[in-house]
Amino acid sequence: MLNRLRMRHVRCFLTIARCGSMTAAAKEMNSSQPAVSRSLAELEALVGQPLFERGGRGLTLTEAGERLRRHLDPAVSQMEEGVRLAGGTAAVPRVSVGVLPNVARTLAMRSSVMFKADTPDVDLELHWANVSELITRLNRGEIDMLLGRLLSLEHMEGVSFEHLYPEDIVFAVHHTHPFAARPGEVTLSEVGAELVVVPLGGTIIRRELDKFMTARGLARFRRQIETVSFEFTRSFLRETPSVAAIPLGAIRRELAEGELVKLGLSGEELAGSVGISFRTGRALSPEAARFADAVRIVARDYA
Repeated sequence: MLNRLRMRHVRCFLTIARCGSMTAAAKEMNSSQPAVSRSLAELEALVGQPLFERGGRGLTLTEAGERLRRHLDPAVSQMEEGVRLAGGTAAVPRVSVGVLPNVARTLAMRSSVMFKADTPDVDLELHWANVSELITRLNRGEIDMLLGRLLSLEHMEGVSFEHLYPEDIVFAVHHTHPFAARPGEVTLSEVGAELVVVPLGGTIIRRELDKFMTARGLARFRRQIETVSFEFTRSFLRETPSVAAIPLGAIRRELAEGELVKLGLSGEELAGSVGISFRTGRALSPEAARFADAVRIVARDYA
């Protein structure tokens, strides 16, 4: 099969996967839609099964297509870098890291400080996006690693996780809230009567919170705001008599300074693992390995 595989097949496939339609892919490739369709048909014939499903939202990868993309994306990236190196036009060394919100102010920030002090001539890119987008970039080789909580199972195929330290989702209030005077006595029923800020549906931390609540017979809070912005959550707690369910790492500073108070509500469903996610089988560059070492050193303070 490989002797019949051409670079146009690979380019066509990856472009369609990125664009989600034949028309958009043809436009990006400066080609015609029939030519793009023909290249895809040839590739699907070589593979022996469909690589895309046709639906109302355009073309989406089949399971076989997703497996193929995970292998071709980094391979093409390495080929492009090899061409640049051979031509003497290699880019400035850089490390690209995906960052989830729960470690932005702690693990990611302090690791970046340490890394740049040690390697000032290496560019450092920090990427902020939802988990699915960051995993896609990791699989494509666009980022070297991902910092944050352990991913859900649907995101773990082809990804390895290095545990660094445990982290709970906690319930917190502003120090002026009545609950702050008796944090260890507040019940989940009492919290349920308040306005509660919770993680956005579909996120890893929201699923953990939902398990905690379901185990205690509560489907949802009666009045709630859903967000993935911890900056919003911290500000909202300052301005309103509300409660927040939030990863501990997002409010460590405010807890230490006494601005926020952690309630005594806890459960094993709220416990998570923070660490580094890597693309399985892909070796890190020396610069990326040094950044990972900085992360491990910083993580000792949170273990």
